[in-house]
Amino acid sequence: MSLRSLGVLALLFLALSLLMGCANASRSFRQGNFDDAINRCITVLQREPSNRLHLDILRDAYRVVDANDRERILALQATGQPGIWGEIVRIYERMADRNRRINVLPSSVISDIGFVFLTHSEELTHARQRASDYHYAAGVRDLSMNTRMDARRAFNHFEEVVRFSGPNFRNVRELRDRAQELGTIFVLFKVVNQSPGFLPPQAVWHLTNIYPQNLNRRWIRYETEQRRTHYDFEVVFALERTMLMPLTVNTRRFTETRTITEGTEFKLDNRGNPVLDSLGNAIRIPKRVTLRCTVTEITQTRRVRMDGRLTYFDVENQRVVRSISLTRTFSAESVTFNTSGDLRALSDETRRRIRAPFVPLPSDEQMIVVASQDLSTMIRQTLSNNAHLIR
Repeated sequence: MSLRSLGVLALLFLALSLLMGCANASRSFRQGNFDDAINRCITVLQREPSNRLHLDILRDAYRVVDANDRERILALQATGQPGIWGEIVRIYERMADRNRRINVLPSSVISDIGFVFLTHSEELTHARQRASDYHYAAGVRDLSMNTRMDARRAFNHFEEVVRFSGPNFRNVRELRDRAQELGTIFVLFKVVNQSPGFLPPQAVWHLTNIYPQNLNRRWIRYETEQRRTHYDFEVVFALERTMLMPLTVNTRRFTETRTITEGTEFKLDNRGNPVLDSLGNAIRIPKRVTLRCTVTEITQTRRVRMDGRLTYFDVENQRVVRSISLTRTFSAESVTFNTSGDLRALSDETRRRIRAPFVPLPSDEQMIVVASQDLSTMIRQTLSNNAHLIR
Protein backbone atom coordinates (compact mmCIF):
# COMPACT_ATOMS: atom_id res chain seq x y z
CA MET A 1 0.00 0.00 0.00
CA SER A 2 1.40 3.42 -0.99
CA LEU A 3 2.06 6.29 1.43
CA ARG A 4 -0.67 8.28 -0.30
CA SER A 5 -3.20 5.50 0.35
CA LEU A 6 -2.18 5.34 4.01
CA GLY A 7 -2.64 9.09 4.31
CA VAL A 8 -6.12 8.90 2.82
CA LEU A 9 -7.07 6.10 5.24
CA ALA A 10 -5.81 8.13 8.19
CA LEU A 11 -7.87 11.14 7.15
CA LEU A 12 -10.95 8.96 6.70
CA PHE A 13 -10.43 7.43 10.15
CA LEU A 14 -10.05 10.86 11.74
CA ALA A 15 -13.17 12.14 9.99
CA LEU A 16 -15.13 9.08 11.12
CA SER A 17 -13.94 9.54 14.72
CA LEU A 18 -15.02 13.18 14.71
CA LEU A 19 -18.42 12.32 13.29
CA MET A 20 -18.91 9.64 15.98
CA GLY A 21 -17.83 12.11 18.67
CA CYS A 22 -20.33 14.68 17.41
CA ALA A 23 -23.10 12.09 17.32
CA ASN A 24 -22.35 10.86 20.84
CA ALA A 25 -22.24 14.37 22.34
CA SER A 26 -25.46 15.36 20.54
CA ARG A 27 -27.22 12.18 21.65
CA SER A 28 -26.20 12.71 25.29
CA PHE A 29 -27.49 16.30 25.13
CA ARG A 30 -30.82 15.25 23.63
CA GLN A 31 -31.22 12.55 26.31
CA GLY A 32 -30.67 15.08 29.08
CA ASN A 33 -27.31 13.59 30.10
CA PHE A 34 -25.66 16.99 30.12
CA ASP A 35 -22.53 16.11 32.12
CA ASP A 36 -21.76 13.27 29.72
CA ALA A 37 -22.22 15.65 26.79
CA ILE A 38 -19.83 18.12 28.48
CA ASN A 39 -17.20 15.40 29.02
CA ARG A 40 -17.39 14.32 25.37
CA CYS A 41 -17.08 17.92 24.19
CA ILE A 42 -14.06 18.53 26.43
CA THR A 43 -12.32 15.48 24.93
CA VAL A 44 -12.89 16.74 21.36
CA LEU A 45 -12.13 20.43 22.03
CA GLN A 46 -8.79 19.61 23.63
CA ARG A 47 -7.75 18.38 20.17
CA GLU A 48 -9.85 20.74 18.05
CA PRO A 49 -10.53 24.01 19.86
CA SER A 50 -12.36 25.43 16.86
CA ASN A 51 -14.88 22.62 16.41
CA ARG A 52 -18.06 24.68 16.16
CA LEU A 53 -20.56 21.89 16.80
CA HIS A 54 -18.88 20.86 20.06
CA LEU A 55 -18.45 24.48 21.12
CA ASP A 56 -22.20 24.99 20.77
CA ILE A 57 -23.05 21.72 22.59
CA LEU A 58 -20.65 22.53 25.41
CA ARG A 59 -22.03 26.04 25.88
CA ASP A 60 -25.67 24.90 25.87
CA ALA A 61 -25.10 21.82 28.04
CA TYR A 62 -23.16 23.82 30.63
CA ARG A 63 -25.81 26.52 30.85
CA VAL A 64 -28.60 23.99 31.29
CA VAL A 65 -26.90 21.78 33.89
CA ASP A 66 -25.54 24.75 35.86
CA ALA A 67 -29.00 26.31 35.96
CA ASN A 68 -30.52 22.98 37.03
CA ASP A 69 -28.03 22.66 39.90
CA ARG A 70 -28.69 26.19 41.11
CA GLU A 71 -32.45 25.66 40.98
CA ARG A 72 -32.09 22.45 42.98
CA ILE A 73 -30.07 24.25 45.65
CA LEU A 74 -32.71 27.01 45.94
CA ALA A 75 -35.48 24.42 46.15
CA LEU A 76 -33.69 22.56 48.93
CA GLN A 77 -33.04 25.74 50.89
CA ALA A 78 -36.69 26.73 50.55
CA THR A 79 -37.74 23.60 52.46
CA GLY A 80 -35.99 24.82 55.59
CA GLN A 81 -35.18 21.21 56.53
CA PRO A 82 -31.89 20.72 58.43
CA GLY A 83 -31.00 17.53 56.55
CA ILE A 84 -30.64 19.19 53.15
CA TRP A 85 -27.04 20.30 53.47
CA GLY A 86 -25.42 17.02 52.58
CA GLU A 87 -27.10 17.05 49.18
CA ILE A 88 -26.21 20.74 48.75
CA VAL A 89 -22.56 19.91 49.44
CA ARG A 90 -22.62 17.22 46.78
CA ILE A 91 -24.20 19.59 44.26
CA TYR A 92 -21.57 22.29 44.89
CA GLU A 93 -18.80 19.68 44.66
CA ARG A 94 -20.21 18.53 41.34
CA MET A 95 -20.38 22.11 40.07
CA ALA A 96 -16.82 22.87 41.19
CA ASP A 97 -15.46 19.71 39.56
CA ARG A 98 -17.29 20.50 36.31
CA ASN A 99 -15.88 24.04 36.31
CA ARG A 100 -12.33 22.78 36.89
CA ARG A 101 -12.58 20.40 33.94
CA ILE A 102 -13.84 23.12 31.61
CA ASN A 103 -11.29 25.67 32.83
CA VAL A 104 -8.34 23.63 31.48
CA LEU A 105 -9.56 24.04 27.89
CA PRO A 106 -7.74 26.47 25.59
CA SER A 107 -8.49 30.15 26.25
CA SER A 108 -10.16 30.47 22.85
CA VAL A 109 -12.74 27.88 23.91
CA ILE A 110 -13.30 29.59 27.28
CA SER A 111 -13.86 32.90 25.52
CA ASP A 112 -16.10 31.46 22.81
CA ILE A 113 -18.55 29.81 25.22
CA GLY A 114 -18.51 32.75 27.64
CA PHE A 115 -17.38 30.59 30.57
CA VAL A 116 -16.58 32.23 33.91
CA PHE A 117 -14.60 30.04 36.29
CA LEU A 118 -16.12 29.73 39.78
CA THR A 119 -14.69 27.53 42.54
CA HIS A 120 -17.76 27.82 44.79
CA SER A 121 -15.33 27.61 47.70
CA GLU A 122 -17.30 29.92 50.00
CA GLU A 123 -20.58 28.17 49.28
CA LEU A 124 -18.93 24.79 49.81
CA THR A 125 -17.39 25.83 53.12
CA HIS A 126 -20.74 27.10 54.38
CA ALA A 127 -22.63 24.01 53.20
CA ARG A 128 -20.06 21.64 54.71
CA GLN A 129 -20.29 23.40 58.04
CA ARG A 130 -24.08 23.23 58.05
CA ALA A 131 -24.04 19.57 56.96
CA SER A 132 -21.48 18.72 59.65
CA ASP A 133 -23.55 20.48 62.33
CA TYR A 134 -26.65 18.57 61.28
CA HIS A 135 -25.04 15.12 61.15
CA TYR A 136 -23.13 15.73 64.38
CA ALA A 137 -26.34 16.62 66.24
CA ALA A 138 -28.23 13.71 64.66
CA GLY A 139 -25.41 11.33 65.57
CA VAL A 140 -25.32 12.52 69.19
CA ARG A 141 -29.10 12.10 69.41
CA ASP A 142 -29.03 8.55 68.00
CA LEU A 143 -26.07 7.55 70.14
CA SER A 144 -27.88 8.69 73.28
CA MET A 145 -30.62 6.11 72.58
CA ASN A 146 -28.07 3.49 73.63
CA THR A 147 -29.30 0.75 71.30
CA ARG A 148 -27.35 -1.20 68.72
CA MET A 149 -29.33 -0.05 65.67
CA ASP A 150 -29.35 3.59 66.82
CA ALA A 151 -25.59 3.38 67.35
CA ARG A 152 -25.14 2.19 63.78
CA ARG A 153 -27.19 5.12 62.52
CA ALA A 154 -25.10 7.42 64.71
CA PHE A 155 -21.93 5.95 63.23
CA ASN A 156 -23.17 6.75 59.72
CA HIS A 157 -23.90 10.33 60.76
CA PHE A 158 -20.41 10.71 62.22
CA GLU A 159 -18.92 9.26 59.03
CA GLU A 160 -20.70 12.04 57.13
CA VAL A 161 -19.21 14.62 59.51
CA VAL A 162 -15.74 13.22 58.78
CA ARG A 163 -16.43 13.34 55.05
CA PHE A 164 -17.53 16.98 55.17
CA SER A 165 -15.15 18.39 57.79
CA GLY A 166 -12.51 15.78 58.59
CA PRO A 167 -11.87 13.70 61.74
CA ASN A 168 -10.88 16.72 63.86
CA PHE A 169 -14.36 18.25 63.87
CA ARG A 170 -15.11 18.69 67.58
CA ASN A 171 -14.93 15.25 69.24
CA VAL A 172 -16.37 13.33 66.30
CA ARG A 173 -13.53 10.80 66.28
CA GLU A 174 -14.29 9.75 69.85
CA LEU A 175 -18.06 9.64 69.22
CA ARG A 176 -17.60 7.60 66.05
CA ASP A 177 -15.49 5.04 67.92
CA ARG A 178 -18.10 4.85 70.67
CA ALA A 179 -20.89 4.34 68.13
CA GLN A 180 -18.91 1.64 66.37
CA GLU A 181 -18.30 -0.15 69.67
CA LEU A 182 -21.95 0.00 70.68
CA GLY A 183 -23.20 -1.00 67.21
CA THR A 184 -20.93 -4.03 66.85
CA ILE A 185 -21.89 -7.59 67.78
CA PHE A 186 -18.91 -9.10 69.58
CA VAL A 187 -18.48 -12.85 69.35
CA LEU A 188 -16.16 -14.84 71.59
CA PHE A 189 -14.94 -18.11 70.07
CA LYS A 190 -13.38 -20.59 72.43
CA VAL A 191 -12.37 -24.25 72.54
CA VAL A 192 -13.25 -26.54 75.45
CA ASN A 193 -11.58 -29.94 75.73
CA GLN A 194 -14.11 -32.39 77.13
CA SER A 195 -12.35 -35.47 75.81
CA PRO A 196 -10.43 -37.68 78.22
CA GLY A 197 -6.70 -37.63 77.86
CA PHE A 198 -4.12 -35.04 76.95
CA LEU A 199 -4.65 -32.54 74.12
CA PRO A 200 -1.31 -31.18 72.82
CA PRO A 201 -0.96 -27.36 73.01
CA GLN A 202 -0.31 -27.21 69.27
CA ALA A 203 -3.64 -28.97 68.66
CA VAL A 204 -5.40 -26.43 70.88
CA TRP A 205 -3.74 -23.64 68.88
CA HIS A 206 -4.95 -25.08 65.58
CA LEU A 207 -8.51 -25.49 66.85
CA THR A 208 -8.62 -21.97 68.26
CA ASN A 209 -7.00 -20.27 65.27
CA ILE A 210 -10.10 -19.64 63.15
CA TYR A 211 -8.63 -16.57 61.39
CA PRO A 212 -11.29 -14.17 62.74
CA GLN A 213 -10.34 -11.48 60.22
CA ASN A 214 -11.90 -13.67 57.54
CA LEU A 215 -15.15 -13.97 59.51
CA ASN A 216 -15.51 -10.36 60.62
CA ARG A 217 -18.10 -8.25 58.84
CA ARG A 218 -19.17 -4.62 59.05
CA TRP A 219 -20.91 -4.96 62.40
CA ILE A 220 -19.65 -8.35 63.61
CA ARG A 221 -16.28 -9.01 65.21
CA TYR A 222 -14.93 -12.38 66.32
CA GLU A 223 -12.33 -12.66 69.07
CA THR A 224 -10.47 -15.76 70.20
CA GLU A 225 -9.15 -14.24 73.43
CA GLN A 226 -11.38 -12.69 76.07
CA ARG A 227 -10.60 -8.97 76.00
CA ARG A 228 -13.89 -7.60 77.36
CA THR A 229 -16.29 -8.39 80.16
CA HIS A 230 -19.35 -8.77 77.93
CA TYR A 231 -19.90 -10.55 74.62
CA ASP A 232 -23.13 -10.66 72.63
CA PHE A 233 -22.51 -14.20 71.38
CA GLU A 234 -20.32 -17.09 72.39
CA VAL A 235 -19.43 -19.77 69.88
CA VAL A 236 -17.94 -22.75 71.69
CA PHE A 237 -16.31 -25.75 70.09
CA ALA A 238 -16.38 -28.58 72.61
CA LEU A 239 -14.01 -31.42 71.75
CA GLU A 240 -15.94 -34.40 73.06
CA ARG A 241 -13.83 -37.36 71.93
CA THR A 242 -10.37 -38.09 70.58
CA MET A 243 -9.99 -41.73 69.61
CA LEU A 244 -6.72 -43.29 68.48
CA MET A 245 -7.64 -46.44 66.57
CA PRO A 246 -5.59 -49.65 66.96
CA LEU A 247 -2.79 -50.22 64.49
CA THR A 248 -3.84 -52.30 61.51
CA VAL A 249 -1.44 -54.28 59.34
CA ASN A 250 -2.26 -55.38 55.82
CA THR A 251 0.02 -57.72 53.89
CA ARG A 252 -0.11 -58.09 50.13
CA ARG A 253 2.10 -60.48 48.14
CA PHE A 254 2.49 -60.37 44.38
CA THR A 255 4.91 -61.71 41.76
CA GLU A 256 6.19 -59.90 38.68
CA THR A 257 7.97 -61.52 35.73
CA ARG A 258 10.04 -60.29 32.83
CA THR A 259 11.66 -62.12 29.91
CA ILE A 260 15.12 -60.92 28.89
CA THR A 261 17.92 -61.97 26.57
CA GLU A 262 20.95 -63.23 28.44
CA GLY A 263 23.85 -64.58 26.35
CA THR A 264 23.44 -67.28 23.69
CA GLU A 265 22.78 -71.03 23.48
CA PHE A 266 22.95 -73.81 20.89
CA LYS A 267 20.02 -74.23 18.64
CA LEU A 268 18.68 -77.76 19.10
CA ASP A 269 16.57 -79.94 16.87
CA ASN A 270 13.61 -82.03 17.96
CA ARG A 271 15.93 -84.72 19.29
CA GLY A 272 17.94 -82.29 21.39
CA ASN A 273 20.96 -82.27 19.12
CA PRO A 274 22.76 -79.06 18.03
CA VAL A 275 21.75 -77.77 14.61
CA LEU A 276 24.72 -77.25 12.26
CA ASP A 277 25.18 -74.68 9.56
CA SER A 278 26.47 -75.48 6.01
CA LEU A 279 30.06 -75.47 7.25
CA GLY A 280 29.33 -77.93 9.99
CA ASN A 281 29.45 -75.41 12.84
CA ALA A 282 26.86 -75.44 15.64
CA ILE A 283 24.38 -72.57 15.35
CA ARG A 284 24.03 -70.30 18.39
CA ILE A 285 20.87 -68.29 19.12
CA PRO A 286 19.96 -65.61 21.79
CA LYS A 287 19.15 -67.15 25.14
CA ARG A 288 15.73 -66.02 26.54
CA VAL A 289 15.44 -66.07 30.31
CA THR A 290 12.28 -65.42 32.36
CA LEU A 291 12.97 -63.60 35.60
CA ARG A 292 10.69 -63.69 38.62
CA CYS A 293 10.52 -61.63 41.78
CA THR A 294 8.02 -61.88 44.62
CA VAL A 295 7.24 -58.71 46.59
CA THR A 296 5.68 -58.62 50.03
CA GLU A 297 4.09 -55.24 50.75
CA ILE A 298 3.32 -54.55 54.42
CA THR A 299 1.09 -51.54 55.11
CA GLN A 300 0.66 -50.28 58.65
CA THR A 301 -2.23 -47.87 59.17
CA ARG A 302 -3.14 -45.69 62.11
CA ARG A 303 -6.26 -43.56 62.44
CA VAL A 304 -7.39 -40.87 64.82
CA ARG A 305 -10.94 -39.58 65.05
CA MET A 306 -11.92 -36.30 66.66
CA ASP A 307 -15.58 -35.59 67.50
CA GLY A 308 -16.89 -32.29 68.71
CA ARG A 309 -19.82 -29.92 68.80
CA LEU A 310 -20.01 -26.27 67.72
CA THR A 311 -22.58 -24.37 69.78
CA TYR A 312 -23.90 -20.85 69.15
CA PHE A 313 -25.04 -19.19 72.37
CA ASP A 314 -26.94 -15.89 72.44
CA VAL A 315 -25.64 -14.31 75.64
CA GLU A 316 -28.16 -11.45 75.71
CA ASN A 317 -31.16 -13.77 75.48
CA GLN A 318 -29.49 -16.68 77.29
CA ARG A 319 -30.39 -19.27 74.68
CA VAL A 320 -28.68 -21.78 72.42
CA VAL A 321 -29.21 -20.74 68.80
CA ARG A 322 -27.79 -23.84 67.16
CA SER A 323 -25.58 -26.83 67.92
CA ILE A 324 -23.67 -28.57 65.13
CA SER A 325 -21.80 -31.89 65.34
CA LEU A 326 -18.39 -32.07 63.66
CA THR A 327 -16.24 -35.15 63.06
CA ARG A 328 -12.85 -35.51 61.45
CA THR A 329 -10.82 -38.67 60.84
CA PHE A 330 -7.17 -38.62 59.89
CA SER A 331 -5.25 -41.66 58.60
CA ALA A 332 -1.52 -42.25 58.28
CA GLU A 333 0.24 -45.13 56.54
CA SER A 334 3.71 -46.56 56.60
CA VAL A 335 4.70 -49.10 53.93
CA THR A 336 7.62 -51.53 53.89
CA PHE A 337 8.64 -54.06 51.22
CA ASN A 338 10.39 -57.42 51.24
CA THR A 339 11.56 -58.99 47.98
CA SER A 340 12.50 -62.52 46.98
CA GLY A 341 13.96 -63.26 43.55
CA ASP A 342 15.57 -61.27 40.78
CA LEU A 343 14.89 -57.53 41.14
CA ARG A 344 15.31 -57.11 37.38
CA ALA A 345 11.86 -58.66 36.97
CA LEU A 346 10.18 -55.69 38.64
CA SER A 347 8.41 -52.94 36.72
CA ASP A 348 9.70 -49.38 36.89
CA GLU A 349 6.78 -48.34 39.10
CA THR A 350 7.36 -51.16 41.59
CA ARG A 351 11.08 -50.42 41.76
CA ARG A 352 10.30 -46.73 42.38
CA ARG A 353 8.01 -47.63 45.27
CA ILE A 354 10.37 -50.03 47.03
CA ARG A 355 13.27 -47.58 46.70
CA ALA A 356 11.31 -44.66 48.12
CA PRO A 357 12.53 -43.39 51.54
CA PHE A 358 10.90 -45.10 54.46
CA VAL A 359 8.31 -42.92 56.23
CA PRO A 360 7.56 -44.05 59.78
CA LEU A 361 4.15 -43.70 61.35
CA PRO A 362 3.64 -40.44 63.28
CA SER A 363 3.43 -40.47 67.04
CA ASP A 364 0.12 -40.21 68.90
CA GLU A 365 0.70 -36.51 69.50
CA GLN A 366 1.57 -35.86 65.85
CA MET A 367 -1.57 -37.70 64.74
CA ILE A 368 -3.75 -35.55 66.97
CA VAL A 369 -2.07 -32.33 65.85
CA VAL A 370 -2.58 -33.08 62.15
CA ALA A 371 -6.19 -34.11 62.76
CA SER A 372 -6.78 -30.87 64.65
CA GLN A 373 -5.55 -28.92 61.61
CA ASP A 374 -8.14 -30.63 59.44
CA LEU A 375 -10.82 -30.13 62.07
CA SER A 376 -9.93 -26.44 62.34
CA THR A 377 -10.53 -26.03 58.60
CA MET A 378 -13.93 -27.68 59.06
CA ILE A 379 -14.75 -25.33 61.94
CA ARG A 380 -13.87 -22.24 59.89
CA GLN A 381 -16.03 -23.44 57.01
CA THR A 382 -18.93 -24.14 59.36
CA LEU A 383 -18.63 -20.69 60.92
CA SER A 384 -18.63 -19.11 57.46
CA ASN A 385 -21.65 -21.15 56.32
CA ASN A 386 -23.63 -20.19 59.42
CA ALA A 387 -22.71 -16.50 59.59
CA HIS A 388 -26.43 -15.65 59.39
CA LEU A 389 -26.91 -16.98 62.94
CA ILE A 390 -25.04 -13.97 64.35
CA ARG A 391 -27.46 -11.05 64.21
